[in-house]
Amino acid sequence: MVMRLNVKFFLILLIAGIMGIASCTKEKLKREVPDKEQLISGRLSGTWATPGNIVTPENVPAEVFGTMRLVFTTDETGNPSKFLAQGCPIIFGNAGAGTWTVAGTDDSAKVNLTGVDPVDEFNVSVTSSTLTISFYMGWENTDTKATGKGNFQVTLTRQ
Repeated sequence: MVMRLNVKFFLILLIAGIMGIASCTKEKLKREVPDKEQLISGRLSGTWATPGNIVTPENVPAEVFGTMRLVFTTDETGNPSKFLAQGCPIIFGNAGAGTWTVAGTDDSAKVNLTGVDPVDEFNVSVTSSTLTISFYMGWENTDTKATGKGNFQVTLTRQ
């Protein structure tokens, strides 16, 4: 009787083991490698504020950057999605909202904006904690009526 019980117990263990092994098939990991645009978008994604290291053409006050706060969002796949600019209507208009695309490298890229003006493209250099944007733009001093074109640059910090 004990022998029969051991044989039945052994058979049950054997069947359970075989079923367990059969259910452990190797699953191939589907690892999608982000493309260049997604990698750059990931570095830019987030909120950037606190303007500093401001460069403007002669006769243009640093105040043109106001209290600039930029927000870059990405979609669920990591591609550029929404762009929001606050506190800087001279640079990005009163609406300050649109979409963005990016091209270049992780450390130096060009951002193109849709739905935002007057600046609708700028160069960026990004580190883990700072974002420097630079662009060429025409300007007019509303007090003196002087006009011109020149290079602008500002560094923002990640919030």
